[in-house]
Amino acid sequence: MKDRIPSRLVSETRLCALTENADLLIRSTRSNDIVALTLLLPMGSREEVSSQAGIGTLALGMLSRGTQRKTDYELAVALESIGASFSTDVQKDRASISMQTTRPQLQRSLDLLEEILLEPTFPREEFEVEKAIQIQEIREDLDSPFTAAYRLFQETFFKDHPYARHASGSEETVGRLTHGIVRADFEKRFGCGPLVFAVVGNAELDEVRPSLTRIAERIAKGAPAAREPIGGPCNGKVDSVYRKRTTESESIMYGFPAPGVLDDSYPTWKVLDSIMGGSMDSRLFDEIREKRGLVYQIGSTYPPLEWGSVFIVSLVSTVQNHDEVLECLDREIDRLKTTLADPDEIGRAKTYLQGTFLMSQEKNRDQTYLLARTHSLGLGVDYIDRYPQLLDEVTPESIRQAARGFLIHPTIAIVGPGNGSA
Repeated sequence: MKDRIPSRLVSETRLCALTENADLLIRSTRSNDIVALTLLLPMGSREEVSSQAGIGTLALGMLSRGTQRKTDYELAVALESIGASFSTDVQKDRASISMQTTRPQLQRSLDLLEEILLEPTFPREEFEVEKAIQIQEIREDLDSPFTAAYRLFQETFFKDHPYARHASGSEETVGRLTHGIVRADFEKRFGCGPLVFAVVGNAELDEVRPSLTRIAERIAKGAPAAREPIGGPCNGKVDSVYRKRTTESESIMYGFPAPGVLDDSYPTWKVLDSIMGGSMDSRLFDEIREKRGLVYQIGSTYPPLEWGSVFIVSLVSTVQNHDEVLECLDREIDRLKTTLADPDEIGRAKTYLQGTFLMSQEKNRDQTYLLARTHSLGLGVDYIDRYPQLLDEVTPESIRQAARGFLIHPTIAIVGPGNGSA
């Protein structure tokens, strides 16, 4: 790999330890007055007990529902009055807490962040409100047959593996959660390290370190349990499941096991995904939608999971085209395994991936998450510069070998009006 001049994001980022179990990455820039902060912690849905799926999302949602000094309304007013925002998000592997503010309001925003993270009260009346909101969001998501098919695929493909659980949980699991259970789980898991803070914007290290150090010292609990893989997500069999629903179309998820984000072949799989369905220039879009007109929409996805991932083709079609669509998918997978991809096709995929990766770094908030994510994975901040170079090294043969090694037994999940045959 040729040496290149580091990007400004990499070269201008400093790393310092806040505590034994918490690090801070900071990039000070005066290009604008926006300051973004992300706290990334290993509190993903994969650590949750299956009967309590969604508990982390509910717990973090309660952080802004009240502190020892402010009600949820007073917190909202305090944030709005200084033009700051606060949000939380739980994914399968990690959870994130984000704040965005401006240079003039930096200290007031950090004070509020300390209060929210160190003095949450979990008021019982607000708990029921937050719980009802989460259940309603789950229902609204599942109103979409496409989303329902995706969740059905996860449940079928991952089975008893922790990745089978959605971070929001289900209506049943969230409905059973009580105030005491959620509070106890939060106190047990919140702050389990290693914690990674990232700050990007018009702020200096000495301005943010005192507040973030106090937060880290108060919440850090040491390393979490069960952070190692517990086995592969797929049993190697062909699984098909059909969930009947009164709709005019059917949503199909057609997927295979794939390596996780830490695998050396990750860049190869990103190019493979782009070639197959990850862009408007993809094979599936051109062959199945444009040339044959068999689907309303089609694409593919390859999520960057840590414990092993999955490559999924997703589409919306009709019952009448069901058999032909699946035959076309099988042919395209076989083509990927038997015929070397054209260098021009690979070149377009690389250009697309490198361009979208660069554009994903435009906002300070996006930079904080990227910095925290690469550091928490142990890849190092310089991976942000190495990743585009690794894409350049992907070859037609490496793509074919990846396909041959993994694209063997598809799992198929369908939601639609058919006769129940997948």
